[in-house]
Amino acid sequence: MHKFGQWLGGAFNFIDQNVFKVPFTLHDLLPDFKALQTVEAENFKPNYPKPDGKLTFDRLSSVFVSNTVHEENQPSHLKLADASIPVEVNL
Repeated sequence: MHKFGQWLGGAFNFIDQNVFKVPFTLHDLLPDFKALQTVEAENFKPNYPKPDGKLTFDRLSSVFVSNTVHEENQPSHLKLADASIPVEVNL
Protein backbone atom coordinates (compact mmCIF):
# COMPACT_ATOMS: atom_id res chain seq x y z
CA MET A 1 0.00 0.00 0.00
CA HIS A 2 2.92 2.37 0.47
CA LYS A 3 3.50 2.31 -3.28
CA PHE A 4 0.08 3.80 -4.14
CA GLY A 5 -0.85 5.35 -0.81
CA GLN A 6 -3.49 4.51 1.73
CA TRP A 7 -6.63 5.15 -0.32
CA LEU A 8 -5.58 4.09 -3.82
CA GLY A 9 -3.53 1.16 -2.54
CA GLY A 10 -6.36 0.06 -0.23
CA ALA A 11 -8.87 0.31 -3.07
CA PHE A 12 -6.65 -1.74 -5.38
CA ASN A 13 -6.12 -4.32 -2.65
CA PHE A 14 -9.87 -4.62 -2.05
CA ILE A 15 -10.65 -4.95 -5.75
CA ASP A 16 -7.78 -7.38 -6.26
CA GLN A 17 -8.80 -9.71 -3.44
CA ASN A 18 -12.59 -9.44 -3.41
CA VAL A 19 -13.96 -8.40 -6.78
CA PHE A 20 -11.87 -9.46 -9.76
CA LYS A 21 -9.45 -12.04 -8.38
CA VAL A 22 -6.77 -10.46 -10.59
CA PRO A 23 -4.30 -13.12 -11.82
CA PHE A 24 -1.24 -10.85 -11.49
CA THR A 25 0.58 -9.14 -8.67
CA LEU A 26 2.04 -5.66 -8.58
CA HIS A 27 5.60 -6.02 -7.39
CA ASP A 28 7.18 -3.31 -5.34
CA LEU A 29 10.80 -2.45 -6.05
CA LEU A 30 11.34 -1.19 -2.49
CA PRO A 31 11.84 -3.94 0.11
CA ASP A 32 9.50 -3.79 3.10
CA PHE A 33 12.28 -3.13 5.60
CA LYS A 34 13.30 0.02 3.67
CA ALA A 35 9.81 1.48 4.07
CA LEU A 36 9.87 1.19 7.87
CA GLN A 37 10.79 4.09 10.09
CA THR A 38 12.29 3.93 13.54
CA VAL A 39 10.51 5.28 16.59
CA GLU A 40 13.35 7.73 17.12
CA ALA A 41 12.89 9.14 13.61
CA GLU A 42 9.27 10.02 14.31
CA ASN A 43 9.79 11.17 17.92
CA PHE A 44 6.84 8.99 18.82
CA LYS A 45 5.63 9.38 22.38
CA PRO A 46 2.39 7.50 23.04
CA ASN A 47 -0.25 9.30 25.06
CA TYR A 48 -2.21 6.69 26.95
CA PRO A 49 -5.20 8.14 28.81
CA LYS A 50 -5.94 7.02 32.35
CA PRO A 51 -8.52 4.20 32.61
CA ASP A 52 -12.03 5.59 33.05
CA GLY A 53 -13.64 2.40 34.39
CA LYS A 54 -16.35 2.43 31.69
CA LEU A 55 -14.59 1.92 28.36
CA THR A 56 -10.99 1.41 29.44
CA PHE A 57 -9.78 -0.42 32.51
CA ASP A 58 -6.57 -0.91 34.44
CA ARG A 59 -4.52 -4.07 34.02
CA LEU A 60 -5.79 -5.81 37.14
CA SER A 61 -9.44 -5.29 36.16
CA SER A 62 -8.72 -6.49 32.62
CA VAL A 63 -7.16 -9.72 33.93
CA PHE A 64 -10.21 -10.24 36.14
CA VAL A 65 -12.61 -9.70 33.22
CA SER A 66 -10.63 -12.14 31.04
CA ASN A 67 -11.59 -14.91 33.50
CA THR A 68 -7.98 -15.90 34.13
CA VAL A 69 -7.99 -18.18 37.16
CA HIS A 70 -4.94 -19.23 39.13
CA GLU A 71 -3.71 -19.24 42.68
CA GLU A 72 -2.06 -16.03 43.83
CA ASN A 73 0.94 -17.87 45.27
CA GLN A 74 1.30 -20.21 42.30
CA PRO A 75 4.99 -20.56 41.34
CA SER A 76 6.07 -19.55 37.88
CA HIS A 77 6.22 -22.37 35.36
CA LEU A 78 9.06 -20.65 33.50
CA LYS A 79 12.49 -21.60 34.79
CA LEU A 80 15.70 -19.89 33.69
CA ALA A 81 18.78 -22.03 33.29
CA ASP A 82 21.01 -18.98 33.87
CA ALA A 83 19.39 -15.92 35.44
CA SER A 84 22.24 -13.63 34.43
CA ILE A 85 21.63 -14.02 30.66
CA PRO A 86 18.46 -11.85 30.43
CA VAL A 87 20.16 -9.08 32.40
CA GLU A 88 23.37 -9.19 30.37
CA VAL A 89 21.80 -9.63 26.93
CA ASN A 90 18.48 -7.76 27.11
CA LEU A 91 19.08 -5.10 29.71
